Amino acid sequence: MPTNSCFIFFTIISFFVITSMVCRVRAVGVNWGTLASHPLPPPKVVSLLKSNNINKVKLIDADSNVLQALSGSNIGVTVGIPNSMLRGLNSSKKAADSWVHDNVTRYFLNGGSGVRIEYVAVGDEPFLQCYGEQFHPFVIGAVTNIHSALARAKLDSKVKVVVPFSFDNFQSESNLPSKAYFRPDLNKTMIELLSFLNKHESPFFVSISPFLEHLQNKNISLDFALFKETAHIRNDNHRAYKNSFDLSYDTVVTALSGAGFPNMDVIMAKIGWPTDGAVNATSYLAETFMKGLMNHLHSNLGTPLKPRHPLTETYLFSLLDEDQRSIASGNYERHWGIFTFDGQAKYQVDLGQGPSKSLVNAQNVEYLSSKWCVVNNNEIMP
Repeated sequence: MPTNSCFIFFTIISFFVITSMVCRVRAVGVNWGTLASHPLPPPKVVSLLKSNNINKVKLIDADSNVLQALSGSNIGVTVGIPNSMLRGLNSSKKAADSWVHDNVTRYFLNGGSGVRIEYVAVGDEPFLQCYGEQFHPFVIGAVTNIHSALARAKLDSKVKVVVPFSFDNFQSESNLPSKAYFRPDLNKTMIELLSFLNKHESPFFVSISPFLEHLQNKNISLDFALFKETAHIRNDNHRAYKNSFDLSYDTVVTALSGAGFPNMDVIMAKIGWPTDGAVNATSYLAETFMKGLMNHLHSNLGTPLKPRHPLTETYLFSLLDEDQRSIASGNYERHWGIFTFDGQAKYQVDLGQGPSKSLVNAQNVEYLSSKWCVVNNNEIMP
């Protein structure tokens, strides 16, 4: 009997361990941007999300129409604070209280009728190298004041403050993860900021882009970026890297470890593949990449540095094309969407609707009426 009891006990324990691992497996969300000349009405976008079983969304701001549309949807939401607001929030606790009241408290989930806000993202990659140091002095103060405002509203245990980081915040000798570290100009700020986030159990939000890595780095082949089995394996300290995603992820983990935060949760804030505007920016390759990414996330294999340690959350970039995004870095910036601006799928990928089902397009979209241009042949040309 004791032997049988032990067997039953260990069977139960094993079940709960396995169940716990499965529960930690990735939640896949999307970035929902609104920089479009003819955006879909927010209620239609929410219907698009629900039709495709997408249960998490990351916003670049806190648009009232968008938040109202998300009310009662039970979709987990990250609301964003633009970089332009960091200076004011850094210098004024009153401004932070006002922002939290207007953009979090008034919408927050209340008996199932509100918005399930999970994160407040302070800034939009404020340490991006092309910005220089214009936002550096304000990030920590803004983060501190927003967190304090959430605490005063008794929401700090439910809504975590995060800061989205870009991949150019890191440097690495020979592009190897084992040699990765934060940019020297960020060291002091980063240690203080990471200490604050770690203290309050906030995750590390970071964007990576295998597409841009391939575009800008001759050592990253297309096959390596696309999760192809034919890709040439890269070795680093006896660790074998088969794809760009793992290489980038372990770069982040190594930099965090070097800064003293080896166990901080990492959330992929942006990752995607554009369908136009550059070499290898096509719908076919975007579909190939997305399917490879989904398969990799679902495999629960983790990465060479973090085996069997699946990502808890990943936010795809992005839900819809945005024709008003800046093209300073390239025309591809306006073509990141899985769907066109009007909610029509550009390719097929399993986002939660099931591998045997297709993406569901937006329904009953209203378009502007067609207008004809008439040329006056009698007009005298100068």
